[in-house]
Amino acid sequence: MLKDKLFRAWIALLVLSATSTAVAIFIDRGKTATGAGWVPAVAGAVILLLALIKGRIILSRYLGLETTRFWRRGFNTALTLYALVLLGLYLAPML
Repeated sequence: MLKDKLFRAWIALLVLSATSTAVAIFIDRGKTATGAGWVPAVAGAVILLLALIKGRIILSRYLGLETTRFWRRGFNTALTLYALVLLGLYLAPML
């Protein structure tokens, strides 16, 4: 069962989702109220990075793009550009 690519992808998605939830809970508990303003920005960037990794796993494993180099590269490029735009929009009010 551990050799199955979909099972390993599912486990990776669970771990990444738990990590993003832990980061969000840490920020939500008010631990950054007395901290610097860069902590929520870093937390948002980490959550967005984890979402990007999860999207790449879903595209590669579940949709089968790991076998086609052209489509995988195209989707990864589009997904990464979209994540960078979202990061820019998230960080713009903090500047």
